[in-house]
Amino acid sequence: MEVIRTEGASCMEGFIARAGSLTLNQDAIVFEYKDYKQFQPVSVPLVDIDKVDYFRTLSIIPNGLSVFLRSGDMIHFIVDDRKSWQDAILKAKKAKTGV
Repeated sequence: MEVIRTEGASCMEGFIARAGSLTLNQDAIVFEYKDYKQFQPVSVPLVDIDKVDYFRTLSIIPNGLSVFLRSGDMIHFIVDDRKSWQDAILKAKKAKTGV
């Protein structure tokens, strides 16, 4: 599978940020935990993504990326360049689904 973008990131679980890596490919975004072997990777097919938006960690740091799913669930990631991630996810989703 072609990797479009990847970087070290964190996945928010409530107020806890768990370190790992976030990868975008032509079919999904995948988060793999770094030191938490008890957690399975989080894989979100692009077709299940409804919206991608921003949030601020600790209400002040502009590094949060929220992925809203069609199911009503949302997943929060902490990334270095959230605008580039948002653009890349939406571009890959459009290429996959036409929407």
